[in-house]
Amino acid sequence: MLEGKTYCKYTPLRAIAAIFTVVILAASILVPFTYIVNGDHFVLRFNVEDIEKEYEVSYGGDVYTIEVTIPGDLYYSYEDQPRIRASNGWMDYAAYVVIDDVVQDIANKLKAIADANYNGSDYVLASLILDFVHQTPYLKDNNIDGVEVEYPRTPVETLVDRGDCEDLSALYTSIALAAGLDAVMFMFPLTYNGHMAAGVHLEESHGLKEYYTSPEGVNYYFCETTSSSAKLGEVSGRYSSPDVISVRQVLSDFPNA
Repeated sequence: MLEGKTYCKYTPLRAIAAIFTVVILAASILVPFTYIVNGDHFVLRFNVEDIEKEYEVSYGGDVYTIEVTIPGDLYYSYEDQPRIRASNGWMDYAAYVVIDDVVQDIANKLKAIADANYNGSDYVLASLILDFVHQTPYLKDNNIDGVEVEYPRTPVETLVDRGDCEDLSALYTSIALAAGLDAVMFMFPLTYNGHMAAGVHLEESHGLKEYYTSPEGVNYYFCETTSSSAKLGEVSGRYSSPDVISVRQVLSDFPNA
């Protein structure tokens, strides 16, 4: 036996205990963080806060204030997901028409305004929704080497980040459906600048000309979501031309709404 050397047979247990203590300590420190999957790595976000927004919508000269609270974790749950593609490889735009708690809350508030002040008019409700959507500025998708990269957004992402035509149209359609209206989206081929717009059914036309009639005989009225000056039912000359109408696509099946 060598003198001056002391050995402890409990060293492995002490090592395990030390590791366990470090893990517990680290976990207690990192509890305030939210772990979000972003592509192929994890992002640590400290103190994810709710996002508060205020909008002013108007009809007939009357102005109403809408306050919207977007939970931070809900926003990031959408923002960190890969974009959804259809089986043909194109972006699945219909998947971005989403009714969640935020969209439903907005729809309820706008419908309450129409019910309390305009006898529940679906025309006023559809107009209020369009005015609400117009409060979100237009933003093009990012460009890589001069090529625009298509990046559809959910309504919550659009409210936070802004969006382009498909994003704003998905926002309108989502709120309209949540408010009890019948709505669709119009998609135009890339040869016509790849534009998208929304459409809404009204029980009474209020003098508007229908833009699309479904095979079941349901009329829909055009909603241009990218221009704040465009009123319900107004269609620019480009999208009312017969050659464009002949190739437009109508999206009416929304799995997340």
